[in-house]
Amino acid sequence: MTRLLLVLTGLSWLLFLSYTPATAQLQTPYILNGAATQRTCNCYVLTEDQLTSSGTVWNKNKVSLNNSFDYFFDVNLGCKDQDGADGIGFILQTQGTNLGATGQGVGFQNIRPSLGVIIDTWQNTDDGDPYYDHVSVQINGDISHSSANNLAGPVTALANSDNIEDCNWHIFRIKWDAVTKQLTVSIDDSIRLSIQKDLVADVFSGDPMVYWGFGAATGGFSNKQQFCAALRPELQFDNNQLFCDGSPIVFADDSRSFGTITRWRWDFGDGSTSALADPPPHQYPRPGKYQVKLVIEDNSGCISDTMKQDLTISSYPIPDFSYDSLCTDRAITIKDNTQVDFGTITQWNWDLGNGTTDQSSTPAANYTSTGTYTIQLQVMTAEGCGADTAKTANVYPTPAIAATGENVCIGEPIAFSGTDITPAIPLSGWYWNFGNGQLQTGQHADYIYPEGGDYRTGVHAVSNKGCFSDTVYVPVTVTDINLFAGNDTLIARGQPLQLNAVTTGNNLQFSWTPDIGLTDPYAPAPVAMLTRDQTYHLTVTSPQGCIALDTVNVKVYAGPDFYVPSAFSPNNDGLNDVFRAISPGVSQLDFFCVWNRWGQELFRTQSLSGTWDGTYKGQPMPAGSYVWMISGKDYLGRAFSRQGTVTIVR
Repeated sequence: MTRLLLVLTGLSWLLFLSYTPATAQLQTPYILNGAATQRTCNCYVLTEDQLTSSGTVWNKNKVSLNNSFDYFFDVNLGCKDQDGADGIGFILQTQGTNLGATGQGVGFQNIRPSLGVIIDTWQNTDDGDPYYDHVSVQINGDISHSSANNLAGPVTALANSDNIEDCNWHIFRIKWDAVTKQLTVSIDDSIRLSIQKDLVADVFSGDPMVYWGFGAATGGFSNKQQFCAALRPELQFDNNQLFCDGSPIVFADDSRSFGTITRWRWDFGDGSTSALADPPPHQYPRPGKYQVKLVIEDNSGCISDTMKQDLTISSYPIPDFSYDSLCTDRAITIKDNTQVDFGTITQWNWDLGNGTTDQSSTPAANYTSTGTYTIQLQVMTAEGCGADTAKTANVYPTPAIAATGENVCIGEPIAFSGTDITPAIPLSGWYWNFGNGQLQTGQHADYIYPEGGDYRTGVHAVSNKGCFSDTVYVPVTVTDINLFAGNDTLIARGQPLQLNAVTTGNNLQFSWTPDIGLTDPYAPAPVAMLTRDQTYHLTVTSPQGCIALDTVNVKVYAGPDFYVPSAFSPNNDGLNDVFRAISPGVSQLDFFCVWNRWGQELFRTQSLSGTWDGTYKGQPMPAGSYVWMISGKDYLGRAFSRQGTVTIVR
């Protein structure tokens, strides 16, 4: 065997991996019972996902409780939470290697004398089980938590979860201190239970030699339940380790194994390897990303899975930063422009030169006095690689301004003017924003607003060093009376006409001219009584002195009556294209209809403004005569009608 091992050290790692497992299968130190099967060199299935099944795996060789031990195992309780059962147990007993129990007994029930560390995944209320997956320490095959044989627990199997049936492998550690008589149970590096008891005297009647092993069972519900004699390759680094270009990397072995680790195989990801437990410091040839691998073998000949860990060897960063003009009393964001080829910047330490520091990537600097300041930046990568730089920055004064404007009537320009309050600071430009999306430059600006309303015009100035003043706002009002005297209209002679001016604004003055037939020429809505055609001119004046003008034309007919033409020419030339009735004094139209000579109705409307375009269902009617009839009520409510013929001329 020694010669073969010497040869193996010179062979490829593949040969090392392929040699030992077959030997380990033949040298298994365990006896399997029931449903238990060997899955790999160091791993065993206690129960498949089948109902009413049990399996035990016992080490052939007894151990002495007069000696301390620290056992590491990997356990997997299956993937089914709500309907998974029943659990597994680590068991110490003196009776032999063909024992076990099904269902809620978890392979432990009725074995006497015994000690079991039970991970229970099913709530059996008759045993006092809590609802969560739990771990307990019990003796003499008694699974009841209300019994004196329940030495510790139950507590949740996992420190931060009620469920351990999560498809994952968990580290199950059993530590016995023979001197202090202390038994400690940990799962995933979290201590779950600890008891102090003389197991030899109090449990095994003075016999220190015991068998150890695992049992598991299912009943009306099931899970695939497994354990492995732990063989976990792991590495660790010193807390002060730097992963920087040119720094030697110290790899320390932190592997967990049930047995004694006999061989190590390191692959550092750059073509270099080592077979030592703690290899000498390794220096990578260049910065970059590497994948470190570690495989271990124990004294039973079992070889672990390959541990893979990504490792970044950081290059040293090249710190740099930039900023806009530094101006007094202005918060300026400084932008980090640091570059690093490999690695991640995680720390920034700024000294802004004004007595303040900052640890953000983009600090905000604020300087109250002009002058020259030294800004310093120190950066650090997550891998511990640092560098620093410094720049001298000038802080310039910030200008101050004032501004004026005026209220105007619609259509008039507003004269805006800016005033430099700090003439000792040279300015390079003025910038106006008129509050409606329109902009202008210059210290003075004239602007005509296209619509009335209240506006908040802003202006700021910029110094020749790039420092911006505060924005000064000038509120202005543009008055727009928005006058509409009314539509031109027609009435019957003697018919009252209600005029109604529509405006915008308050406290307006109205003047209708001439005042012929008006009840009040200074009211916004006077009544007119006319015997002939009349044009009214309306003048409206605002309190600000703004004036608006509009006119309304009134056509006076004898009536009430319907005036209907005798012919029209619907040829789309813009002249007499439609047939309509003029209806002075008519307040309601009952109908206006047109028929052809066969009595077919071609057109009907109840609108006083309704017109016929000489078509029927979209088709032009031929030239000729058509009969019409119209009926309605006058403004006094009296009904009357007219009828006649109209000729289409084409």
